[in-house]
Formats: sequence, C-alpha cells, structure tokens
Amino acid sequence: GGKGFMDALRKEVGAHVGGITSGNPHLKETESLEQAATLPHALQHLFCKGGVPTCGQTQFKYNASCWTDRVDVETPPTAQNKGYGGQAKWHPGNRSHQLIGRRMTLLFLRALDEAMNIWLKATVSEGSPLDGKYWHLAEEENKIRDALKSANATATPCGELMKLTPRVCNTPMRGGTEWTPRYRGDEGSIRRLLKPSPSGFIPSKVGDEEQVYGGREARIPQLRIPIGEVDVAMIARSLPQRNRSRKRSLSTSGISAGAASAEAKRGGHHRYSHISSTSSMLRNVRNETNHRILGRRLADDSGPIVPGEGWEVQGGSIGYCDGTSNAVCGRDKSSICLMTGHNDGRGTLDGDALSGWVVFNLKDVTQGLFLARMETWFPMESNKRTEGWTAINNGKRTRHRHLKAPPPPKPADYRVEVAVNGVITKSMNETEFNELCVNPGYNLIICTLWDDEERALKNEKEDVELAFRMAGGGRKSIMGITHVYYA
Repeated sequence: GGKGFMDALRKEVGAHVGGITSGNPHLKETESLEQAATLPHALQHLFCKGGVPTCGQTQFKYNASCWTDRVDVETPPTAQNKGYGGQAKWHPGNRSHQLIGRRMTLLFLRALDEAMNIWLKATVSEGSPLDGKYWHLAEEENKIRDALKSANATATPCGELMKLTPRVCNTPMRGGTEWTPRYRGDEGSIRRLLKPSPSGFIPSKVGDEEQVYGGREARIPQLRIPIGEVDVAMIARSLPQRNRSRKRSLSTSGISAGAASAEAKRGGHHRYSHISSTSSMLRNVRNETNHRILGRRLADDSGPIVPGEGWEVQGGSIGYCDGTSNAVCGRDKSSICLMTGHNDGRGTLDGDALSGWVVFNLKDVTQGLFLARMETWFPMESNKRTEGWTAINNGKRTRHRHLKAPPPPKPADYRVEVAVNGVITKSMNETEFNELCVNPGYNLIICTLWDDEERALKNEKEDVELAFRMAGGGRKSIMGITHVYYA
C-alpha cells in the first residue's frame, strides 16, 4: 500500500508507523577512484559526486559470488556461473542495502537507549521489579486493534481497492502462501492447510529434491572487511556474554490477565532453529492426518467433495526460506548459482479441470471469509501432474465413488466451483467468477471465494472445510493459487 496506507493507519487508528528515507544523509561522496580509497570502506562508491560513474558500475556496486570452495562439497553437481545474475543497473546493490540496514539498526539502538533511561528512572523512583506498564505493549496494541476493528473500512484506501469485500481491511486474517520468503518456512505454506486425499496425497513441488548442503554459507573473499576498517559484525560478536544464571525480574502488574498469561506461555522470544525440508513437512502432514490433527474430515468421504490428486506446486524455492540469515534456501542440484542466498521464490499451487477438488482445512473460523490470490494466465495444458490424464483425478475411484470423464475441452466454458463443509455454494462460469475478483495492482488478482456475513455476526469459532475446483475444459482450464487468506 505504500506511504499513503501507512499515513492513513496512523491518522485514523493511531498505529505507530515509520520507514527509512532514501538518499544521502549528508555522508561523504566519492569524487574519484583515488579519493574513494581514502573513504571508510562502507562509503566507497556509495554516493558519487556529479559525473563520477563508479557508483553504478558492477565491480563497485556488487560483491556477490556464485561459489567458493567449502569442505563439505567437493564439486557442485552443476557447473557454477562465473558471474552473478540479477546485477542490473537499476538494482540498489549491497552497499545501499548495508546502509539501510545500519540506519534501521541505529533507529532501534536509540529507541532501546531511551527505553533503558526510562526504566532506570522508574526503578530508582518506584523500586524493583519494573512495573509492567513500562515494558508491556498489550494495552497500546489492544487500543490500536480495537480502533482498527471499529473503523469505517469502506472509506479507507484499502476499502477502495477491496471494494467487493471491504471488511477484510479491518479483520485480522490468517493464511498461507507458496511464495517465499515466508515466516517459519513450510509451516506458512498453502500445503500446510490442505486436506490430504484418501491415499494421503498432498501436492508437492515439481522437481522437489534435497539440497546440496546445509548450514551457513562459506565466507567469500570479497565479503571480508579490510584490515583497519570498522567490522560491525565483529563488534556485535565481541560484546560481553550475558550472565544466564541471573533471572530477570519484570512485574506483570499494569497488564491484563490475558496478556500476562500469553507472556507466560510464550516464555520470551522463541528462536526458531528447526530447519525443515519440503519432504519432511509433507511426511509430518500425512502423519498428523492419521490423528485428525489437521482439522475435521467430512463425515462421508465417498461424497462429492473429496480431495483430488491432480494439483501440484510449480516454481518457487526449495528448503527453509524464511528470509533471515539462517535460511537454507534454493541450494538444489540443478542450481547454477548455489550461493545466491536468494529467498525470493514464486511458487504456485496449480490445478486444472482434471485435478479434482483442492480442500482447505481452516481452523477456528469466525468471520466466514476466504480470499485467494489467483493466477489465471497460465499456459493451457501446463499442469505436469495431469499429463496423460483423460478423466478427473485420472479416473481413480475413491471409496466406491465413480468419476465421469470431463466434457470436451472448451476453455471458454469452464466453471469454477466452491464448496463449504461438503456443500457446493457456488458454481460459476468465467464471467460470474471474474465478478468475485478485484485487480488492485499489476499481476494481482484477488478473489473472494467465501463471504458469509451471517457467520461473522455470530462470531463463533468453527473448523471449516472449504473446497475449490475447475470443471469443464480438461487440461486447458488451468488456474494457479499463490496466497490464501481466511478469518
């Protein structure tokens, strides 16, 4: 949404928003190659005086490499690029990213310094333990959240874009995506929400494979800080170790009972160290299904709404891609640049009219909302999962249910169907389906597949099964889903 959305949140509901401005914050500029060598390493070729071209030249702007030797890999399975893709002149480069990162760090360090001063004064005047009103944000967060919920969503910039379902703009939503980076890796994927087929099938990524190596990347020579220059990471690592035997004492007075309970359950910040692969996530999903952990099943799986086996995930990155320095992402055997470290993957859950139903297990639904970012522009017959199929779900029988062959492939006549808890609620032609979608930006189509305002009025938690499929047109009727949102 950009700055306009952020400003509206601040003015209308009191949200605390901010950002890092661009441009040169009065730092020394590069005037020539010779003069640049006299500047601190982090400033060299970062901002150039008029007419000096070095700031935009690849050798000064980028320092990435596709490969450097490491002890646990003798030779990469695929020859590695000598250069590094994506180093276009319009991209900012590592020096600009480093500057932004350091400015953000300084912002938080100064905020922490101010907080420490407030806490020091409070403990001197009021004693220890520190009262909860000085450190817990529950009251402030609840105030902002309540203001947002009661705001007139239709009148907001968000409401204008989401004009078909403006209430999503002030409704807390959950969801999943096949794009990366994503929080907690595969646990935030769409697949994690899916109900397996009776055989245990869960869509997987096309060409999914083990990564070449794990752990952190080896340090490439050009990333080393020259001797005598400021090494920020080394300074951070050299700080005195915290005495873990000393227990902190923070009072829970001044905060609500619910917030105090949540704080106790959380036990402080959780450092997520588990690195999962797609294959292990899928095994866990199947195992959990046997114990009905993923949500309730339909009472009779021989009914018309049974998960199909013709869905797959195309594109995207393999591995644990959470966007942090702990990511182990995209190191597949076919990679020509294993050290890219790039978490930007755009996977898509794809299906066609032969794929059958894709069924979502939605836990604790209260608002009756389900939206999806759809990609309708996929090439016909591009779903590899259904290659060679001539019938829905490849003609498999599921619990004595007979499947009919699809009608002759007529892409213009395909239908989109939605079912909630085993009951088909929508069966739409292309025109009717498009009326449920908005296009708020380039290559961005968001469709409201379920909007039950009566359920929202009840505001009662219920586990819901929502199913979606295409019907008619065979392999030529293809659709992709990249994100889902529900409440």
